[in-house]
Amino acid sequence: MATNTAYDIDRFESAPRRERIRVIRTGDELRAAADRKFVKQLVALTVVVVVLAVYTVYSNMLLTKTKSMIEKKNSELVEIQSENVFLDYQIESMVSLKRAEEYAENELGLIKLSPAQIEYVNLENSNKIVAEDTESPQLNVSSFLSTVIQFFEN
Repeated sequence: MATNTAYDIDRFESAPRRERIRVIRTGDELRAAADRKFVKQLVALTVVVVVLAVYTVYSNMLLTKTKSMIEKKNSELVEIQSENVFLDYQIESMVSLKRAEEYAENELGLIKLSPAQIEYVNLENSNKIVAEDTESPQLNVSSFLSTVIQFFEN
């Protein structure tokens, strides 16, 4: 066979076909592939169930902790409210009129007025009350000056 270097016709010849190898899966191989897929799904489902179980336990734990805190705060509230009622009672007892009278008599030395000490003024006939001045203004000035002089002499 003479070859022409300018034209290599062998390159355009069809190459013999290679046979492709076809793999035909048998029932066991199909079952094995299905089993692998099932195992993957089962693992994924197990992970989801475990995560949900852990989340449920955690949320119940937080719920229990929150309930105990609420009960503790409610008991503190009841205690503070009872203390408030007690303090209100003490304030009312301290501010009563009887207590004020006792303080005025015992601590300040005050006494109640007797009926003889009360004077009533009748204003039916006149609009003015005239009080008589027993001392003249000149006496007041002279007594003041005498007091000042005695002060400086001592």
